[in-house]
Amino acid sequence: MTHLQKIPLYNFFIYSILNLFIASIAVFLFVGLITPFWAVLFLFFLLSSFLVFYLSRKKLISRNTNTIDYQEERLNILENSLVKKNKILEYLPLKQKKSSFLVKLSQELIELEDIEDIFDFLVSAVNKLFPDFTFVSLYEFNKKNHSLELIRSLKKKDMAIKEKQGCEIERWMMRQNSSVLIEDIRKDFRFDSSQIDGFLQRKSLSFLASPLSVGEDFFGIIRIECEKANFFSYDDLRSLSNICDLGAVVLERANLIKRVRELAITDSLTALPLRNYFIEKAKTELNRAREGGTSAGLAMFDIDDFKKINDTHGHMVGDLVLKKFAKILKGVTEDPRITVCRYGGEEFMVLLADTDKEESLKIAESIRKKALDSTVLYRRNKVKFTISGGLVIYPDGKKDFDKIFSVADKMMYQAKNKGKNRICSSL
Repeated sequence: MTHLQKIPLYNFFIYSILNLFIASIAVFLFVGLITPFWAVLFLFFLLSSFLVFYLSRKKLISRNTNTIDYQEERLNILENSLVKKNKILEYLPLKQKKSSFLVKLSQELIELEDIEDIFDFLVSAVNKLFPDFTFVSLYEFNKKNHSLELIRSLKKKDMAIKEKQGCEIERWMMRQNSSVLIEDIRKDFRFDSSQIDGFLQRKSLSFLASPLSVGEDFFGIIRIECEKANFFSYDDLRSLSNICDLGAVVLERANLIKRVRELAITDSLTALPLRNYFIEKAKTELNRAREGGTSAGLAMFDIDDFKKINDTHGHMVGDLVLKKFAKILKGVTEDPRITVCRYGGEEFMVLLADTDKEESLKIAESIRKKALDSTVLYRRNKVKFTISGGLVIYPDGKKDFDKIFSVADKMMYQAKNKGKNRICSSL
């Protein structure tokens, strides 16, 4: 019921008075107490007064009605505002808790320098921030072949993982370098659900993913899945983006630190480790061999007639020969037991951890043969070179640890004196 219906223009008393006046005029007119002229005039003034009263009363009621409607509208706005503020007050503790978590996370994350530790920490942080996930995956970006590789994962159920190099979602993110929120993969126009293994294999409907990137430098992607539709919010997306942005900055710093350390121990010409680093690594491995009852080989190689190569073809060709031999040595370092270095000038050393006499000699001979079969091309000239090597096995009961390097050097010069292009060993 409206306010106009609640407040009538005339109440019962006004109707009664009006009817009484009209009836009295009719009686007076009938008995001849007044003439028709005065009766009409009197009725005119009576109706005019009533009309004025009616209009003024209607205007007053209309104004009051508008005022009440306005107040009711303001009241509704205030009520809606209170509801929103109550929701905000309910959300604030959760927001504060999440903010505190992100601050603590950032403080712990910036202290890390090892890349593998950073990846482990990021996955652990996501697990704590989104405990109701179905599946979490972390992909590392391989710059050499411009592809992704799955290096970390968390899953609620025991299941095989097919997308080792990501899926359509990751490929879209690599093109856009942007975070993505998928509320329901079945309804998202950007992706074909029939091509998403998370949906086909794990029945995931909601997806949340963010790149680990700083500008154009791309390090990887973190993706979270949930079986429920519309599970993640834009606030969740911001939280994950904050974690990934911070993680990317720390990864960039870790890569720079790693690169600086590598440059400090790496020969600029051959890109092989330098002498001091190799000696420390060799001492560690040789001590481990002695204490563990195993053996290790140490080989020293020297490029034959290197001064003659420089004098005949120039130092640029000499540098190319050094690079060529360094490349041969890098080929054998695919075996994690083998460490190589440029020992100085045209001399190189190879540490063969956990190898016996026969295997060490076999590896040393394969290096010599690869050098013999190689060719350096320079201005249509083919330059051939050979190497001589000395091999020593530690421990064999005859060699003192402090003298093993000099023994390897002695064996190498013995190979030189025997005609070069050969391996001499103290076996």
